[in-house]
Amino acid sequence: MQAGRGYGDPSVGNEPFAETRLRAPGSGLTKPQPLGAIAEAGSLTMADLACVAHVPSSTLARLWLDPMWLDGVTGATLQKLLPAVPGLARYLEDRSHSARLEAALHQCVESGLDIQTGRLGPLIESRSIQYVATALEAAAATMRLDARGTVSSLARCWGGSQSLALDAVIDPACGLISEPNLLIEKAVQLTDLIDTSANSLHTTVGYGILVHKVTKLTGSVPTDSPPATRCSAFAYRSGVIGMLLRTGDPDAARAYRRELETHPLLQRNELWSLATFSADIPQTRQFNVDSRTGLAHTAADVIGDLSELNEAYLHYLVTSAIPVLLHYDSTFGSRRAVLVNTLGARLERGIEDARTRSVSVGFMKSIR
Repeated sequence: MQAGRGYGDPSVGNEPFAETRLRAPGSGLTKPQPLGAIAEAGSLTMADLACVAHVPSSTLARLWLDPMWLDGVTGATLQKLLPAVPGLARYLEDRSHSARLEAALHQCVESGLDIQTGRLGPLIESRSIQYVATALEAAAATMRLDARGTVSSLARCWGGSQSLALDAVIDPACGLISEPNLLIEKAVQLTDLIDTSANSLHTTVGYGILVHKVTKLTGSVPTDSPPATRCSAFAYRSGVIGMLLRTGDPDAARAYRRELETHPLLQRNELWSLATFSADIPQTRQFNVDSRTGLAHTAADVIGDLSELNEAYLHYLVTSAIPVLLHYDSTFGSRRAVLVNTLGARLERGIEDARTRSVSVGFMKSIR
């Protein structure tokens, strides 16, 4: 998990992008449809619709064969059509999402990213189209070295599903971006351009996600700031998680544990990061956590990571993350028994690193 778990030929941007490449089969986008096609799919003729929706035939005739009819229809007419045409509400929703995705893709092309639109269909089938659009907007802003735009978009990628969509867009292995190294280079540059002094919530989260993704993609933490402020504490942890997932080095987990023990702000950030990423608590710039809030989603996510992720991440979980969560909620979101069983199963599968195995055994004994 990031709680830790917290891009092209510029000339292409001059083409009629939304009407050419985005209409390719497999793009996953909903094409503009004439009103008549939608109505006829619901077995309605123009005469039927005029009668049922109480809309003049002259108005329907103007919209019937026009794929871009939504640009010319009035709000009053649309309100009459919605309950009368089967599937129209769904079409409006799909077109709204597709229009946003088209705009995000156009931004990418204008910024110099070549997007393999044929890969969009499978991606959208497995991820929210809105999350994919946000990730693409973040990529385009990064390519422009637009600090404010990048931070704003990345801050909306905080959460399990959002982070997976962002990874699917920027990970070279996914192949959505033809030349991902261009994006990575810009992202590294951008880490030095973002002003983190204001300590705002969007900057804290957006900058931290940028640090995490750069670290995870390059194996090098782009910043070495001590965890002295909320923003630097969040970024510090984000870099550590990126290193754990990229390198699998348990020493990074051990070093993080030492820092955690001496920095109360880092401890509060650990709990806040885990619980907000899993949507158990809302984001607040003060890293506040309501003492009445349960950690059911956080516990479930951590248990999944405990079973699946590498040994360095396991070391981090049993020495840092889970102890912090248990200190806040000794029931572990009412999943303490599941936690014990999952860790026991991980131990039975075998742990190669001796020190990770030792701390896991010791932690197991302490929570039984």
